[in-house]
Amino acid sequence: MANVFRKLIRKELGDINYHRYSSFIKKDINNRSVDSQTIFNDMYEKLKCHDLKSISKMHNRLNDTMLLAFRITKNFFFAFLFYLIASLYLFFRDMSPELTVISLILVNICFIYKTYEFISNKFCYIDAQIILVYKAVLDRIIINERKGMSEK
Repeated sequence: MANVFRKLIRKELGDINYHRYSSFIKKDINNRSVDSQTIFNDMYEKLKCHDLKSISKMHNRLNDTMLLAFRITKNFFFAFLFYLIASLYLFFRDMSPELTVISLILVNICFIYKTYEFISNKFCYIDAQIILVYKAVLDRIIINERKGMSEK
């Protein structure tokens, strides 16, 4: 399961471009500098031919994805509290041991999934860098399109 940023970039720009951008950023991280201008220029060239309507849809999908990533991070605390309370309730509830073990296993599986989702979205530095560049490209295209419309 990939984080939400990676899913969006792969969907919008393709797997090949995603791998190219992520390897470029990984290489720059090793050199202690992140020069995103090359990625910006490449994305801009790929996206500038799209019309304003499709760019606006891409921008809306980006905003929705950013909100989703924020929501996943924010809601993890509540998932942890629910896990803790549910586990304690199941442990101290007077049920048969087999039912208690099965219930605890199911609750643990759900919590492991939420933990993996949280970690994969919280620590996705490379994908976040690509998303920031992607947002800048979309913003620049929208601004240029609106400038072009106002000049006509």
